[in-house]
Parts: sequence; structure tokens; C-alpha cells
Amino acid sequence: MMQLTYLRQKAHEMNAEIYALYLSARHPEVRWYVPFLLAVVIGYAISPIDFIPDLVPVFGFIDDVVLVALGLHMAYQLVSKNVLGQARLKAYEVLSHESDAATKAYQVIGYAWVLAAAAVAILFYKLLFISIL
Repeated sequence: MMQLTYLRQKAHEMNAEIYALYLSARHPEVRWYVPFLLAVVIGYAISPIDFIPDLVPVFGFIDDVVLVALGLHMAYQLVSKNVLGQARLKAYEVLSHESDAATKAYQVIGYAWVLAAAAVAILFYKLLFISIL
């Protein structure tokens, strides 16, 4: 139970940091290349085109992790500490007020996935026994 609480806390911190970086990139004092860098990093992370294809064992995913981590680190370095601190405060404030709504949304999504998995299992079961008979 303690590990689950720890994981939830770390996930909340990561969400807050990502949201804080988003807020700081939209701040008027931040130079134009910081949002551009974040867009490139996020685009590379979700793009199917990679420097090393994901089909190559281990190295296909390591390049994604390294390039995304370096891009985020560079973005953190380019944003002033004052702007980033203000964005972190705003992010924690916003995310702490939305925790009940977010929990409900996660529950609905989780229940939908469980129902979809149950429907697939039932269909698979029926198809398997119909083909045997």
C-alpha cells in the first residue's frame, strides 16, 4: 500500500512539472525558442519516425528516452528560475483543486477499459467454443 501511495505522489509531481513547463513556455518573458524546442521534443516523442527505429531491440527506445530527456532538460535550463517557480506554484494549485474531478475521470476511463476487455474476452470465448463444436 505504501508503494502505491509513493507512486501516486510521484505521478502527481510529474504531472505538475509537465504542466509547470507548459505554463512557463507560455509566459511572455520566455523567448520564442523555448516553446519551439518543447514542440520539437514532443513531436519527436510521438512521431513514428525516429533516428533509430523502435524495432531495433533496446537501442530503438533508448534514443527516444535520451533525446526527450535532453530536450526537456534544455527547456528547463532556458526558462528563468523565477518564471519556472511561479509556474510550479500555479501548476500545483490548479492540479490540487482538480484532483477530485481527475480521480473521477480516471475511474470512468478505467471502467471503460475493463468493460472493453470483458467484451473482447467474451467474444474470444464464444468464437473459440463455436469453432471447436
